[in-house]
Amino acid sequence: MILAGCAVRFMFYGTEFIPKLNEGALYVRATLPNSVNLEESTRLAEEMKKKIRGFEEVKFVLNQVGRPNDGTDPTGFFNIEFHIQLHPEKQWKRSVKKEELVEEMRKSLDVYPGIVLGFSQPIQDNVEEYVAGVKSSLVVKIYGNNLFELEKYADQVANSIRTVKGIEDLNVYRNIGLPELRIQLHDHKMSRYGIDIADAQAVIEMAIGGRAATKFYEDERMFDVRLRFDKPYRDNEEKIGEMMIPAEDGKKIPLKEIATISYITGPAFIYREGSSRYIAVGFSIQGRDLGSTIAEAKDKVAKEVKIPVKNKMTWAGEFESKERASQQLSVIVPAVLLLVLFLLYFNFGTIKDTLIAASTIPFAFIGGFVSLWITQTVFGISAGIGFIILFGVNTINSIILIAVMKENMRRMDLKEAISSGVHSRIRPIVMIALMGSIGLLPAALSTGMGSEVQKPLAIMIVGGLLICMILSLTVLPQIFYFSYRRRRPLNSSQHKRSQASGFIKIKATKDPGNPL
Repeated sequence: MILAGCAVRFMFYGTEFIPKLNEGALYVRATLPNSVNLEESTRLAEEMKKKIRGFEEVKFVLNQVGRPNDGTDPTGFFNIEFHIQLHPEKQWKRSVKKEELVEEMRKSLDVYPGIVLGFSQPIQDNVEEYVAGVKSSLVVKIYGNNLFELEKYADQVANSIRTVKGIEDLNVYRNIGLPELRIQLHDHKMSRYGIDIADAQAVIEMAIGGRAATKFYEDERMFDVRLRFDKPYRDNEEKIGEMMIPAEDGKKIPLKEIATISYITGPAFIYREGSSRYIAVGFSIQGRDLGSTIAEAKDKVAKEVKIPVKNKMTWAGEFESKERASQQLSVIVPAVLLLVLFLLYFNFGTIKDTLIAASTIPFAFIGGFVSLWITQTVFGISAGIGFIILFGVNTINSIILIAVMKENMRRMDLKEAISSGVHSRIRPIVMIALMGSIGLLPAALSTGMGSEVQKPLAIMIVGGLLICMILSLTVLPQIFYFSYRRRRPLNSSQHKRSQASGFIKIKATKDPGNPL
């Protein structure tokens, strides 16, 4: 019954990849509209920096607008990043946790319309970006060719998962959004006026973008001297349309007579993966486990969003790493169990005793899961490794008990053999449990920086070994009894002869050098 209850509860228990390390710092990313200019982005960065420095837990703040200096991370002025170094938590004057501090900062900065915030940590942010491919820990990728259609599907996905409990920092990494000037030259109009396309393109390039006309020397350095129309003559469509283009007969024709000039919203970024375009919907999870949150989000997207067959949607990032690790564990755990069964059979030599010993393997599952449940620890990869350790260590208890009970059965009744065997092996079984539990107890109770990864493993081993010890001393003897209850008991004469022969054997081996 206990095993069935744990199995049912485990099916609905929260899961994650690995716990998040406390790095003692925060990394905040603010994503502005793609069309923002440098001056506005810099102004907002300074305002947000002052708000962040207003928290007394903050030691210093470094901010960055646009891409890094080395150019390894291409992005635009719409990207603002803050490295926030915190004082050690022991020095905080307020009794707040780091999660509460993040929520306070989020509310303080969430007053600017059109800005999407993302909270992470410096090392965590780099790892997440490497895994997900975008600046987010979790991401939904929609693949296709038409960028405008991809944005429509991405908005549908974002609106669908916005109400899922635990999802924060929702952001659509838009491909479209950069205003651009489009000048479409018409061949039939240029031929009517006798204008060569190369001449028209040269004038447009020089007037709007600038073109090098000569060079200027200063000592040993050389600079280009560029010609360009003054801003009042190129700041709108009408002024650009008045540019004069030379014809073959020497006349000059306005650009608007041979071209269509318009401002359109074009692509700012084109994300690619595996030779396919995609758009990303990034988000993070706060206050809830990864597994159940993604399961609910997937269910809502499947019901509310209809993606055409020509497009493909995948869930990537930390969830992808968790699924990959879970698949590996689904292969490793059965392999370990088979190896344990083989070693048990190699030790006992009979299938019955092997199955009796194997019946203690569920004790490891019960002990480990109850330990996680009591401490409210989410099941992750490190906890899964703890299960493997418990499987191996717990079988030692079964080997010790079964061996002594079978030895006692040669000279005692079944019940007496079981009772005597359990009492004689309490000390070694308790020592096995205490050795592992006490050794990992500091790791299970630690709260220092970096303890988050080892803690689930330690909790599972500490609590699991103690629970396995109790079950081995109470349940395993019952299993042994029901397995051998049909064995014919010894009668009194056989029992005495067995004791006598056992006594003589013991005396003979006690001092082999004694001739008597």
